[in-house]
Amino acid sequence: MRLFFGILLLFLCTITAAQQQGVQEAELLMTKVLISKKKNDPSHKLNSYRYDAYENLKVSGDPEALTGPGYKKTELRKTLKKTGVLYAEKTSRHNYDHIKGYKEIITGANMPGFEEPVYPIYHIDFQSENIYDEKYIIFDQEYISPLNEKSISLYHFQIVTDSIIEGRTVTKLNFFPRKENESRLFSGFLYIDQHTYAVAKAVFEKSGALYINAYHDFVYDDLLSLWYNSSRKLYVRQEKTKKELELFGARLEVGIQKSTYDQEQIAEELYLIIEAVNSNFTTNKSLDYGRRGLKIDVQDSAIHQQEAYWEKERGKDAFSTSELAQFMNLDSIVDATKITRKLEMLDKFKIGYFPVSVVDVDLKYLVKYNDYEAFRLGIGGQTNEKLSESFRINGYLAYGTKDAVFKHKIGLGYRISKEKNTWLTMYKQDDITEFAAEHFLTDARVYSLFEPRLINIPTFYLYKEYGMSLQQRLVPSVISEVSLSRKRVTPTTNYQFILEDEVFTDYVLAEVSLGARWSPVSEFMRTPKGYQEITRGYPILSGQITQGIKGFTASNFNYLKLSGKVEYAFKRTDKSSTELLLEGHYSSGEVPLTHLYHAYPNAPNKDEILQRFSVAGRRSFETMYFNEFFSDQLLVGQVKHHFAPFTIFSFLKPEMVLISKVAWGDLDHAQRHQNVTITTLEKGYFESGFELNKLLFGFGLSASYRYGAYHLPDFADNIAIKFTFYLEL
Repeated sequence: MRLFFGILLLFLCTITAAQQQGVQEAELLMTKVLISKKKNDPSHKLNSYRYDAYENLKVSGDPEALTGPGYKKTELRKTLKKTGVLYAEKTSRHNYDHIKGYKEIITGANMPGFEEPVYPIYHIDFQSENIYDEKYIIFDQEYISPLNEKSISLYHFQIVTDSIIEGRTVTKLNFFPRKENESRLFSGFLYIDQHTYAVAKAVFEKSGALYINAYHDFVYDDLLSLWYNSSRKLYVRQEKTKKELELFGARLEVGIQKSTYDQEQIAEELYLIIEAVNSNFTTNKSLDYGRRGLKIDVQDSAIHQQEAYWEKERGKDAFSTSELAQFMNLDSIVDATKITRKLEMLDKFKIGYFPVSVVDVDLKYLVKYNDYEAFRLGIGGQTNEKLSESFRINGYLAYGTKDAVFKHKIGLGYRISKEKNTWLTMYKQDDITEFAAEHFLTDARVYSLFEPRLINIPTFYLYKEYGMSLQQRLVPSVISEVSLSRKRVTPTTNYQFILEDEVFTDYVLAEVSLGARWSPVSEFMRTPKGYQEITRGYPILSGQITQGIKGFTASNFNYLKLSGKVEYAFKRTDKSSTELLLEGHYSSGEVPLTHLYHAYPNAPNKDEILQRFSVAGRRSFETMYFNEFFSDQLLVGQVKHHFAPFTIFSFLKPEMVLISKVAWGDLDHAQRHQNVTITTLEKGYFESGFELNKLLFGFGLSASYRYGAYHLPDFADNIAIKFTFYLEL
């Protein structure tokens, strides 16, 4: 008996030792793979390379499994309800240059059922192309690759067997997470070249809310001793739980829960399939890189490829006859449900327009409220490309119920260059605006249901302005505008500007301004419709220079104004983020108070906290009272830290934000400005607080506290409690 147990113990020890040796050998092999990554990754080993690709996306199965508020708005669900399929395909040329970077030139784009493809689909990262990246991406979601530099501490590796691929001996290596239920890790296989330690084939698998299979196949280049990714596939099958995906710029939930066996069987038939085939690899040769600064370039001819072109690209076994018939049937279905029209409406509504025939109605002019006009009712808009791609007319008409005066603007524009979206515009405007508010010409249009600060502003001036501007995108990352204007200014208060013993109660200003906005890290796509920023990168730099010209068109003053702004953001995988803003303004010369600077105050001039209860702005100082400080030199800084949203209920996921703001300023020649109290900011103004956002219908709450040199004697005067509103469309 002792002999039996001794033999058994020896056998178990032998097995354990063999297993340990096997683990050590697998980890040693994986270590060599990680060490060899750069010499096996074409983007590191080669100065340049190029290849052609054909790719298609198929969605088939139960259309009820594709839901979600944004998706329903596009009416795409109605298409799937009738056809049971959705299909998109493209051909492209992929260029990589170690100096210029990566670029995809789309040479063919087809989406049956649509007059033009839904272009946002082309900048969704469905599946990582480079197997050697630290992160592996599926549907814009980041996972930790088994080829990550920390993979040995995150994955178990096991040697399975040896085999042959492309005539070369490879080792099949199994991998799976060290910790169970790790949502960002895969299981699967890597086939490793025994001589170069490169990946010759890869299979990634994942189960859960979605069942995912991702494949990468490679071909070997003997001359360069390099494996090229020859094809990749992605199969996503829904399980019984829901998972949101981003498609067509809207949220899709893939998978629904049914109550009966038959319904479950139907739901499980939902598939999303990506298939891509790469060919014509060219390396270390001079490439026609095309337009610089673009990650994706959809050529104008891409959307006009004929059916013969696609039949050739698809290959013989692309579809069954029944599948192809379903895909081609999309044309009539989309026409019947007017999906293209509804997609257009959704895209324009996000930036505040509602298309009506040849006019896009501007929603931001409909209703506003301020202290001078009370309710401001209006209508505005601009003609769209249906009328003309070269000319446009824009403008608005508004009426204040308190001052009982109409305001208006009318503008005429001509597009000089479609490539750079260069517009020459002439305009006439008669309106009111806030004292000492400086705006950047190139700030992107942001539409909100209402503008919070406008409600509280007490001090305005009237102006009648004529001008012209030239707007263009110099390169994808740089937009610019130059303007020339003549403006007659009349303050709504008894403010006076004194210059060399002459008193001005109203005056004429002639200005020439040049502004530019540079997003050096952002990624852009060009389509036949123009440029789109597909990934916002930081920093974003804005600059502006304005020269007031005395004597030109009877202008009264000479002055120079300079402004600059830097925006930065750190976004983390746990959905938290930190935003930084630094903004500076400087002026010299004969500048009236209406055209100097304030630090975006947003506290009504009321005594009690509850009387000051209003809506917080995006970059304003909530505890700084209106007209409290003015400057001709101003520096403003702001830090916002957004914590990841936390779940109270499925419909209630608020966001906590910590905020600190600071402002420094100074003012020369304060004696020029009469009938107004002047206080400067040379000691530094400090404010900190928090926001609890998105509690109900986009509304939240904020609290801010004022401290430092400008802390007020009465404690309550330093506190601001307000609503927040974050519901941009």
